[in-house]
Amino acid sequence: MTTSCPCGSEKSYNLCCGLFISGEQTPATPEQLMRSRYTAYTQANIDYIARTMKSPAADKFDLESTRDWAQRVEWQRLEVINSYKEGDKGFVEFLAYFYDNSKRHAIHELSEFHLIDGVWYYVYGKPPKQRPVFVKPEAGRNDPCPCGSGKKYKKCCGGLMQREAGIQV
Repeated sequence: MTTSCPCGSEKSYNLCCGLFISGEQTPATPEQLMRSRYTAYTQANIDYIARTMKSPAADKFDLESTRDWAQRVEWQRLEVINSYKEGDKGFVEFLAYFYDNSKRHAIHELSEFHLIDGVWYYVYGKPPKQRPVFVKPEAGRNDPCPCGSGKKYKKCCGGLMQREAGIQV
C-alpha cells in the first residue's frame, strides 16, 4: 500500500519527499526542499529539519523544543502559493495548516533558500507582505455610502472600487 505524501503533491511518499528525507536524493529546487521540510515536520523528523538549514535560521534553532512542538500539533495540509528562483536564491510562499490544542492555526511564510555547493538550504523565513483585502460593503448602489461622505454609494466608494477594477463607471 502506498501512502500519499503529506506535502500535497499527490505523489506517493516514497516517490516524493521520502526520497529527500531518506537521503536517497537531494531536492533540486527550493520548493522541493520546502515541501520535504513540511513533510518532516509532520513526522516530527527534526533532525532532517536541522540538516536542511543554515544561518541565520540555524543560529538559534532549538532541536528539542521544536521536536516537542511538532509532535504535539496535528498537521492538516500544505498550500504552496508561489515559488521562484533568482540565481542561487530561492523563495517559497506557503500556508501550513495545523491544529494545536484543538485550535486551527496556519503558518503563512515567505521562506528564503540559498544554493550552497549545489545543495539548497533554508536560511530565513518571514511573514509575506500583506495584500489589501477588499470587502464588498453591504450597501446598494443608491444607498448612502458607508464611508460617511453623504454621497450615494455608486458616486463614492462604489464608483472608486469599479474604477480600480477597470470597470467603466
